[in-house]
Amino acid sequence: MTRPRRVHVLALEDCTALVPVGLMDLLRKSIALAGRRVDVAMISAGAQRTVRAAGGLTLRCDATLRDAGSADVVVVPALDPDVVEHLELNRAVVPWLRRAWRAGADVASACTGAFVLGEAGLLDGRAATTHWAFQEQLAARHPRLRLAPQAILVDQGRVVTAGGATSFINLALFLVERLLGAEVARAASRMFLIDPNKSPQGAYAMFSTQKTHGDEPILRAQALIEGEVARAPSVDELARKVAMSRRTFVRRFHDATGNTPRDYTQRVRVEAAKRALESGHDSVTAIAGRVGYGDAVAFRKLFVRLTGLTPAAYRERYGERAAPAWVIPKRAKKG
Repeated sequence: MTRPRRVHVLALEDCTALVPVGLMDLLRKSIALAGRRVDVAMISAGAQRTVRAAGGLTLRCDATLRDAGSADVVVVPALDPDVVEHLELNRAVVPWLRRAWRAGADVASACTGAFVLGEAGLLDGRAATTHWAFQEQLAARHPRLRLAPQAILVDQGRVVTAGGATSFINLALFLVERLLGAEVARAASRMFLIDPNKSPQGAYAMFSTQKTHGDEPILRAQALIEGEVARAPSVDELARKVAMSRRTFVRRFHDATGNTPRDYTQRVRVEAAKRALESGHDSVTAIAGRVGYGDAVAFRKLFVRLTGLTPAAYRERYGERAAPAWVIPKRAKKG
């Protein structure tokens, strides 16, 4: 008989416990559902089998990096928001992960766990994703990867990356399909109420207005754009209002915010449109006009490019008329 497949889920120092624990739970229950043998173990990234997770929680692991043995699949959970600090805290994982991959293990990451894969050199030349708020940082740190910003999950064969936060649930479902087959994965998605068709990440992303740069003239220009969303000043007008040449203004604006003035204006307008779609009932054409687009077709194309959904699809998922996830039972009549 061939040995059972081995899956190692890493528990990183000071990580959010939800991800490794959630992965372990979903994988183990899916394996039980299938009635098949797959060994799943939680592996401590520290010297001891207990790992101190964020918030003071303690995770008791099955093994450490030193005594974990070989694996067929290694799953890396999310790092907490200060990615660089937590990379250094878990630096021992990087060479261990590289060795595991060279020995034949597939590797997968959830959320900002992609940074660990990047440090191990496993994202070079590959497409990858991570949480939308950390995508620029990942791409800057690892310029040889091909970022897939809208993807919830990117399958590159032996290297798999999942997007942000709760995308570890979709990653678990993907691993169930790979290990146990599509039929088991479908049964697991129904059993655990998992939506295998989540929206692209752009639908969830909140545009950061990037105001920590300290460039006062650019901050004034941002305020002018956001103060008059539908009638935002042109680039020439903005440059004149902050007393710069157009060329200098465009360069400084991009250096400060990461966007050109035109791109920034488009993103501010799409954010305003998202809020209108979530909370109101006006037509898409009316909303397009309210945020500065007389051409509803052009607005729709821009909205799809930045969010991955049409305005109508976005409203259907996140608007007031979207189906609620809960039902309030009616009270039984007395008597």
